[in-house]
Amino acid sequence: MSAAKIVHPEPGLLELVPIKGKGRGVVATRAISKGTIVEAGPVIKMKKRDRLDRSTVLSHYPFQWDEPPYVHAFPLGYAGLLNHSDKPNCKIESDIEGDVLCIETIADIAPGDELVWNYGIDPWFKVSK
Repeated sequence: MSAAKIVHPEPGLLELVPIKGKGRGVVATRAISKGTIVEAGPVIKMKKRDRLDRSTVLSHYPFQWDEPPYVHAFPLGYAGLLNHSDKPNCKIESDIEGDVLCIETIADIAPGDELVWNYGIDPWFKVSK
């Protein structure tokens, strides 16, 4: 197994704050340019038998992980805390070899803007604008 290729966010770049109608969300504290890898956060890889029951709050956070026998990965960084948007300013991609989830900006982000991504599935909740 190779070592995870973890990239920590710049100190003070991101802040977890209450977001009206959404609960919590991640915002930028200063400008972030398009194409910036904000974080490559580690994951806990999960096999089918490790899947969480939908009645638990934690069951909403795992990402699909295409590395048999693993089917999901539980994020240990900001990836699991970014909210959904039909107009995302970030993307999240799995780095299977590095055992991380990478958050990359796909638009310039201004200070105070929420970092959001498109989950790629029909959300199981009402999407707040």
